Amino acid sequence: MNKKSLLAVVGLALVALAAVLAISCFKSRQNEAKLQGKLVFARTYDLGDEVDRIVITTADDVIELKQKKSFWLVSKQDEYFADFKLINQFLDALNHSVYVISLPESKNILQENYLLNPQEHKKDSGMLIQTFIADEMLDEMIVGLPDAEEKYFFAKQPQDDRVWLIDGNFNLPLVSGYWLPRPVVSMPKEQVESIKIDNDWAQRKGKSKYFVNNLGKNINVEALLNVLAAIHIDEAKNTENFYGKGLDKLPSKKIEVVTLYGLKFVCQLYYDKKDVWLNIKLTTTPLPMSTINDYIKGNSFLYDGWYFRISPRQGHILRDFRLI
Repeated sequence: MNKKSLLAVVGLALVALAAVLAISCFKSRQNEAKLQGKLVFARTYDLGDEVDRIVITTADDVIELKQKKSFWLVSKQDEYFADFKLINQFLDALNHSVYVISLPESKNILQENYLLNPQEHKKDSGMLIQTFIADEMLDEMIVGLPDAEEKYFFAKQPQDDRVWLIDGNFNLPLVSGYWLPRPVVSMPKEQVESIKIDNDWAQRKGKSKYFVNNLGKNINVEALLNVLAAIHIDEAKNTENFYGKGLDKLPSKKIEVVTLYGLKFVCQLYYDKKDVWLNIKLTTTPLPMSTINDYIKGNSFLYDGWYFRISPRQGHILRDFRLI
């Protein structure tokens, strides 16, 4: 082949390559144009009533949320209830999040914004969200960090390195324990009338801030009231698994809290040096306000047959507090 022929072949090859690149860029822009403004979890939105499982994979955990009887449950927590407010926020994001802006492909963007696939156990991995009907996956998306103004989140599909900014609030817990209700129970400080810990008790008249114990001594119960006002848990177990682990054999004590309106919280604590577990029963004084029985009927299902591991910051107060 002479020099002119060789140059002609090279020229044609370059023209062909340029054409392929142009077509590729054109198709890429077409695809971006098709996605921009569209729902990120489109099939999930279309089949929302049938979605019964969501899996969130992070570098720290695999969180499975299951829907049963209109409630969302956390699989790893013996299928205890997911936090209602958090679930509503999350489902709202799934239903309304759209592709906003497409960004240039860059390895730095993927790493700096935590968009690598957590299933591959890579550093700088993001949060992989997958939605299902039974075993059929509907949508999946890796969500990373929020942008500088915390208005959008960096995101990409696992099989595509194109990075997008999507809207919606995806500031979500990365481990299953933090999907539990926080707080799991609340006893407003101003409503607490009396406290009993095993055989010792203390009470106050009306909304007076002073509690008097069974020895007639004024005592400070503020630390205990602060915990009871919003109890946070890190783990939930049903009765079968709690007893199966032998946790019912731990040292225990009972805390009873009565409110001004006749609602009584009976709290059975099981504890060691490391953990504090709590079982809660709702009951009433002999003459409660009429609404209290309705409250118990509507909320007992959250506590009956359940044991909760209290966050360490609060657990030691419940374990060690004395009415002296």
